[in-house]
Amino acid sequence: MRTEAGGGARFVPLLIAIVVLTCLIALPMLTYPLGRDQGEFAVIGRGLLQGKVPYVDLWNPKPPAIFFVYAAAMSLFGQTAPALRAIDLLVMPFLLASVGWIGRRLFSPRIGLWAALLFAVFYFSETFWTLTQNDGIAVLPMCLALIAALKAAERSPRVFAWSLASGALMGVVVWFKYPFALFALVLLLAYGQRLPRQETRALRSWAVFALPAALGGLIAIGAGIAWLVSAGAWEAFVESARVTASYTALGAQPDALAEAAATALGFRWSHWGLLFILAAVGVLSIRRRAGVPFTFAWLLIAFAIMLVQLRGYDYHWLPMLPPLVLLGACGLTRALDLVASRLSPLAAPRWLSLAVALALIAILVNGIYPQTWRYLTGAEDRLTYEDRFVAGEFVAGESARVADYLRERNTPGDSLYVWGFRPEIYYLSGLNPPTRFIFQFPLVADWYPPEWREDNVDLLWAALPPYVLVLQVDYMPWVTGSEDDSNTLLQSYTDLNDWLIYNYERETQIGNFFIWRRKLQPG
Repeated sequence: MRTEAGGGARFVPLLIAIVVLTCLIALPMLTYPLGRDQGEFAVIGRGLLQGKVPYVDLWNPKPPAIFFVYAAAMSLFGQTAPALRAIDLLVMPFLLASVGWIGRRLFSPRIGLWAALLFAVFYFSETFWTLTQNDGIAVLPMCLALIAALKAAERSPRVFAWSLASGALMGVVVWFKYPFALFALVLLLAYGQRLPRQETRALRSWAVFALPAALGGLIAIGAGIAWLVSAGAWEAFVESARVTASYTALGAQPDALAEAAATALGFRWSHWGLLFILAAVGVLSIRRRAGVPFTFAWLLIAFAIMLVQLRGYDYHWLPMLPPLVLLGACGLTRALDLVASRLSPLAAPRWLSLAVALALIAILVNGIYPQTWRYLTGAEDRLTYEDRFVAGEFVAGESARVADYLRERNTPGDSLYVWGFRPEIYYLSGLNPPTRFIFQFPLVADWYPPEWREDNVDLLWAALPPYVLVLQVDYMPWVTGSEDDSNTLLQSYTDLNDWLIYNYERETQIGNFFIWRRKLQPG
């Protein structure tokens, strides 16, 4: 047994130290404002707590698992932005333990520890836009399903239970996003990778895992379907999945795909460049480490999951992080061994490892504190702080100002209509959408049912919320199918535009938000 840092005897206390230290350093992320996606998950999660039904009362193109995660966070911590940001901190100890365990089982305790540290550093260094996302949270059930598959491959008396658990967790993964079904290939490869070579060709050896795993998957998926049916949401859910396929296909256009790929690769390199280099070194050490081929295959499957979504959004890359940090840990330990072999015997390898660990911690600190320090120390106020969280035309400070403006003029629980893709306003203001469409793109894109437009306006005539928000310069052809912003698109939605002009008058403008107030009609 190795006595250096990362040796088997010290694995658990060192892993606990990594978890505690990195989560403490990452605490300022609780102050991060919400982006669009976090806003939509929050609105539907809050709706669940209010007794509303996803897809029927609040439409969304994604499967429902993420809504329940957000609803659980609100139940625990309240309906605030920090309550939702706490999801990452709650998930991270389990994620780091899972990554560490997988690294230890596939490679060594030393690599497991480095992988856990790398995961924490590069995950918490993500932006406010990418954290607390569907894809990042789903990594936990993915890793747990993989652990169960590896345990099943050990052929213990509990092989049936482990196989069943692996399949059930895989079913949960699918409820986060449809393309995640490809992760089942990782589980099969993991099971086969741990089987004795003489058993890999025996059908019975595979059936021992595959049949209970399939049963577990059917149970998890069947439970979700049963809930949707009992809630009266099944038909709306199926329709949501159908129109989402058309939305996804929009990204298959060569120009759009090339532009998205170039943007995504540039962004990922700026965040994961060091990790890519370490992972490349890890792959080159393939002859020395038996788990490298499987981990590389896992990385390729995660890459395929990102590609089939035809968008390459920042957070679509997050399922690639576990195999990347495992390969990166292989590369890092290889580099450390090479450097240590050339150092004086007086320079103990443990001090070299400590120096590298401190350098990684410094990367994590640099990814969080330059942005948050002035706010944490009281040197700047909340709105000034949130003004620095920008993504395209999105400015979090504008969302905060609009939410403050609305809270001063409405009663919590009142309705609000937002014409644009800014659902975080509903959550931050405490106001409810009057129709099931919490963003505009299902009402403007050609592949959505045209009757939705009429239904939307009919509900608005009945609700007449006190305020309406209209967005400008939010050019999102990848979701709307149009090069126009929401304010321009409104002009072609005649029924909605007529409803707005008849019942409302423009009161003010905050950033890219036009704020319309309901008129006082005679009588």
